[in-house]
Order: sequence, then structure tokens, then C-alpha cells
Amino acid sequence: MCLESWKLDYPTFSYKWTLRACLEVLAGERSYSYTLDRRPVLLYRGWSSSSTERAASGGTHMERKPEKAVMATKPKLHYPNGRGRMESVRWVLAAAGVEFDEEFLETKEQLQKLQDGNHLLFQQVPMVEIDGMKLVQTRSILHYIADKHHLFGKDLKERTLIDMYVEGTLDLLELLIMHPFLKPDDQQKEVANMAQKAIIRYFPVFEKVLRGHGQRFLVGNQLSLADIILLQTILALEEKIPNILSAFPHLQEYTVKISNIPTIKKFLEPGSKKKPPPDDIYVRTVYNIFMPKPKPALMAAKPKLWYFHGRGRMESIRWLLAAAGVEVGSRLGNGRTGNPDGRLLFGQVPLVEIDGMELTQTRAILSYLAAKYNLHGKDPKETVRIDMYADGTLDLMLMVALAAFKPPEEKEESLALVVKKAKTRYFPVFEKILKDHGEDFLVGNKFSWADIQLLEAILMVEELDGSVLCDFPLLKEFKTRISNIPTIKKFLQPGSQRKPPPDSHYVEAVRNVLQL
Repeated sequence: MCLESWKLDYPTFSYKWTLRACLEVLAGERSYSYTLDRRPVLLYRGWSSSSTERAASGGTHMERKPEKAVMATKPKLHYPNGRGRMESVRWVLAAAGVEFDEEFLETKEQLQKLQDGNHLLFQQVPMVEIDGMKLVQTRSILHYIADKHHLFGKDLKERTLIDMYVEGTLDLLELLIMHPFLKPDDQQKEVANMAQKAIIRYFPVFEKVLRGHGQRFLVGNQLSLADIILLQTILALEEKIPNILSAFPHLQEYTVKISNIPTIKKFLEPGSKKKPPPDDIYVRTVYNIFMPKPKPALMAAKPKLWYFHGRGRMESIRWLLAAAGVEVGSRLGNGRTGNPDGRLLFGQVPLVEIDGMELTQTRAILSYLAAKYNLHGKDPKETVRIDMYADGTLDLMLMVALAAFKPPEEKEESLALVVKKAKTRYFPVFEKILKDHGEDFLVGNKFSWADIQLLEAILMVEELDGSVLCDFPLLKEFKTRISNIPTIKKFLQPGSQRKPPPDSHYVEAVRNVLQL
């Protein structure tokens, strides 16, 4: 709390002094804070450090440099909704007690708009709007904020020490940032590599600094950028390696102390703007935004779907492709019957043209797409669980699809049975899975085909009975969570290729084509 341009003094409390102090606090000319040992301190904004400027008796008169009281706008952060290179910026702003807004990038088009508007100096984020500037380059942003909020030392020597410590820590933090983008087989190896580097190269340095320095902070016994970035890195490593500090007692004590600084403690509490560990949704969003679009000559043809203009057995395929962020083309049924050109393996649709193949049989198509777009688990055990869950929901949805072709009296009875089975057979299973699993997704805490299929089934049954989830609180949360994944959120909006519930026109078209 002892900041470069603030003058600290322990107050002598008198009636006259306290009244004046209260007025100056209200005017923004001074404020109260506490040292780490909880002693009250007055912070005088804009007063020079000359001892001659102090009042000779009781501190009732001091010369001040005039300052304009200007209401600053909040900094605005532009980045995807995840940690990445912006998380250190969030940490520093939070530690400085600065509120900020965020504009999350979810699509390549949003990034392109910033680039086209000349808002990104080197065409990349993070970008922070602050003090009338648009700042890019993570280290430059961190330096500016640290300097602005007196977290960069009191002189050139301290600043250089802070720089060295921060640069070293950011090298270690970069390994954590890149970890979720590695291939699954390489991720565990990289955890071992990070642990080795932290324990052998980085943490011994800071343990020695704290032991030799004998102070609460890394530099000058004052909170600085170095402390904030080191704490961020330690906590991120502890998420993967809980005992990473077991051989470093000074760092253990240091972590507790820095975590309990009020602004940092607030940032570490649930509901803050601190981002959770990166998950598959974040990784997929980053890829969708930043991976370059293929050149037109090399662009793969869109998958082409052959089916009726309605849900039927093709709807789950549309859902899976949409969740994977894949654009499709469609060919609608035109009244033809049979299989004159032999394109339909068993003489029936759905048919999907993709990757030079013509695929039929709904479950086979879904399995191929899930595997192609990394939505089918990381190993055979996860794959078979995804298959079980997806097949179960497909059975439920097939009951809904077939009910549309029954006579009115049987249709109502069939749909009532769907709701009953959803409540008594299917949804209790998934409620229990979510409860026992304790994760955001059904399998392996990673977004998969099973999650897509279950959300589709939930929304389909809710069209029949809006209160069907009233006894399933975890499924309610699951529905909200999965519905807000950017690609799915887009698919649920009007104008997408998602089809409405079957009506009489759809039923008649299917009957005519298939001669039902």
C-alpha cells in the first residue's frame, strides 16, 4: 500500500485535525489505508516528499500540488473469455483496485473488425483501452498499468529488479498459457516439464530472494508487479501440481500473505473477473478466432446434407456440425423415391457428403463427425461412455420424431409417454452423472457429442412440457451452460439451420416421398 507518489504519515487524532481530514477525504485529497500489520495510515495524494512541507505541529497545514478531480472511465479489455495473456492484466488491475470492463471476442469477425478499424497495432490481442489509448503487447500493457498505479518500484534500481523477476516468471507462465493447446499425449509430459523447471530453476530464485531480503515483498518491501505475477503463476501451477511448493517454506508463507492483501483476496473470491482454468470451449473458441481461414483454392467443400426440410434423423447431425462450428450445405427431398443412382447404401436418407465420402446411417454419421471434430473422448473408455449417453438420448428423440406420424389420438398418447420416460428413465440418469462426476460436462470435463445430444433432447422434450426439468437442478444448470457455448448459442438463434418442430406440411412431404 506504500505507493510512490503518496506520502505516508501516522495520524495524530484531534478534533480540529479529524474534521479537516474528513473534508480532505471527501474531496479526494487523502484517504485511509492500513499496513500489513493493520496500523492505520493516511495516504496524501500529490504531496511532495520534502520534510519542509510537513506541518510543524500536528500536521494541520501542508502545501499541496493542485490536482484536477477527473472521473476516469473504466479500462476496457478486449480478449476471448478465458485466461491467456490477458489474465496477468486482469490480475494487476484487480490488485490495484481498478474496476474494468471486458468485451469478449467470440468470433473471427469481431477480431477482424478491430483489425480493420486500426485498433490493433500489430493486428493482435490483448488490447486494453485506457486513458484514451489503445494499448497492445502484454508486457507493455503491464508496465503502463504498474507504473500508473505505483507498482513498479520507487527508483530505477527497483524497477530493474521488478523487470527481471517479472520476465522470468512470465517465461514460466507462458508454458501454462500454451499447455491447453498441446496434443493430449503431450499435455501430461508438459506438466512434468513445468514442474521440473519451476522446482529447479524458478522457485529456488524467489525462495532465496525472500530469505535473504527478509521482507514481505520481493522488491523494496512494497507490493509490486513482480509479486502479483509470481502469485498468479504459483496459483496456476498449484491447480495442476498441488504440492509444487512443498520444498519452499518462504514461498508458502509468501503466497498466503500476498493472497490476503484485500484487493487480491477479493479477486480470488468466486464471482470476480478472474478466469477459470482453460477448458475445451475456450480452446475451441481461440482456434476459431485466431486460426487463419484457408485460402479459397484450398478451402474444403462444405458438408452437404440430403434430407427433408425438417428435423427427423438429420437434426442431430445438424446440431453436431453446428456445435463444431462447421458450415453446411443442404439438399432437400424433392419427391423422388427409390435409389436410382445407387448413392444411398441402403436406399434411405439421411445422406451426408463429406471428405469425399457419401455417408448414410445416422449413428455412423454422428460417430464419424464426433471423431473428426474431437468430440468423441480422448481414449476408448471415454468414447464408449459418450456412445452410451448419446445412444440413450437418440432413443428418446426417436420417440418424439415417430410420434409426428401417428394418428392424432395415438400421437398425444405417444408424446405423453415421451415426457414420462424423460422424467423417470432418462433425465434421472444424467442428473446422477452430473452429480457424481462433479464437472461441467458429461465425460472427462470436456465438451463432447454426448453434451450436444443431451441438450438437443432436453430442448425437444421442453417443447412438450416446459416444466420437465423442475426436479433436475443440475440438468437446468447444464442446459444453461451448454446453450451459451458460442457455436451452440449461434445455432439456437433465429435464422440458423436448426429446424422447427414437425408440422403437417413436413409430415405430408415425408409420407409422399417415402410412400408411408
